[in-house]
Amino acid sequence: MARKKRKILWYDLSANRHHLNAKAKVEEIVGKTDKANFDSIVLDVKNYTGFVAYPSDIAPHISGSHYDGYEEEGYDLIANVLEAAKPKGLEVHINVNTFSEGNNLYKNGPAFEHPEWQTVYYQGIRVAKSASGEIVDIDGINQAPVEDSLSLFTNLDSLDDLKDTRVCVIDDGVVTDNYDDWPEEMEEKEGRVWLVAKGSKADWLISYGNAGERLDVSGTRPAFKPAAEVEHETHSTFVNPIRTDVQDYELSIIKEILTRYEVDGIVLDRARYSDQFADFSVLSKKTFEQFIGQTVEHWPQDVFEIYYDGSERKIRKGVHYKKWVEWRAGNIQSYFKRVEKLVHERGPELNFSTYVGSWYPLYFSEGVNWGSVTYKPSFHWASADYHTTGYAETLDFLMTGNYFPEVTREEALEIQNPDWHSVEGSADMALEAVNGATPLIGSLFLKQYKGDPEQFRKAVEAVLSKTDGVMLFDLIYLEEYEWWAKVSEWFHDLVG
Repeated sequence: MARKKRKILWYDLSANRHHLNAKAKVEEIVGKTDKANFDSIVLDVKNYTGFVAYPSDIAPHISGSHYDGYEEEGYDLIANVLEAAKPKGLEVHINVNTFSEGNNLYKNGPAFEHPEWQTVYYQGIRVAKSASGEIVDIDGINQAPVEDSLSLFTNLDSLDDLKDTRVCVIDDGVVTDNYDDWPEEMEEKEGRVWLVAKGSKADWLISYGNAGERLDVSGTRPAFKPAAEVEHETHSTFVNPIRTDVQDYELSIIKEILTRYEVDGIVLDRARYSDQFADFSVLSKKTFEQFIGQTVEHWPQDVFEIYYDGSERKIRKGVHYKKWVEWRAGNIQSYFKRVEKLVHERGPELNFSTYVGSWYPLYFSEGVNWGSVTYKPSFHWASADYHTTGYAETLDFLMTGNYFPEVTREEALEIQNPDWHSVEGSADMALEAVNGATPLIGSLFLKQYKGDPEQFRKAVEAVLSKTDGVMLFDLIYLEEYEWWAKVSEWFHDLVG
């Protein structure tokens, strides 16, 4: 007997705050959700900031965050959605953002109350190295130097007012010209960069930046910084997933929700490392050494080394690289096992699920293997035992973000992308990785189809035909684009 196709709508906490911050508004939105033939809601109640939208005894309430729209102290979004959804037969699955616990822009959230939790990033500080081995830090890339600093420019488009600076022109690692001040005219060419300095670092350039001398600007030195000191576009302040106190904190929030509310399941988001440059803390080094049974002699270079090719940051894999990738994925798998145990002990009928990006060949960099333990990937980063870190078997269903404007493989190939850079191709890849271990729900990012409802319909049809359902991200776009009626019609036609 064929499984029923799930039709899930995600309610993002911050994006929809002006639609979800009052009981009457919630009733209206839930009514629209029901009328559009969805059967389930993923309700985001703890977002990347670590603040929650229910009166918790553990986590800070969102009324104390920077979000306007959630000013009501103790506002209970979970209770309001459940009260509106349950009479309509809509399932409510609670989303908990996991290993992001703060906002780096506003410097608030639990990660700032517990700075020891913060993940430690490996950063390759770019350096200039003279022919004689003298090294100095490069303080900025494509930005004007301040006093006693050195900047590297890789193109003329980024140049600003650079008066009163010392300038070195470097072609393929050799100084070709140097100036006491920025010249009137400059010419770009392949392999050319410029070092621009003020103050004491200008003196360094005078000493080591003579024409004809080698001056290497591709090297780096390792530096380790907590999340609060690292800039990220998302402003997420990640914490270290292997800390026992971090995991216990996250589990306590899930337990609190399951104890207080009659929900249908728990969803995890950001249950991962932030990126490939985390976590390089002392704890991670020690624990990794225990995992491989030996000391890492050159840290972190024996894992990987950061270097630069022009303006592009790259990594050079070390002898322990594949085991490091395996170890990180195993850490996340261990946490998923703890959550699965907690959820199903509270109620065997409860669902445990997660959202991940569908781009499996790249997702290893977040320290996650969402595939089955039976799937053995052959990618360059995968060790012989990497498959043992899969966590698909812990889940009641898995939502993969098939976030590509191109629906068919042919559309992806037409713009010279790999064929899996499409809704169809990424769904097939995800199905292969999951290998039947759990139902797979193809997920779509509505903003990618703005102004093109026909392409959106094709995407909905594609995931419904290939996977066990569809999740639409996010509610806000159904409102903005006025697509409620369209979705209702498509669900009726495609699923019945």
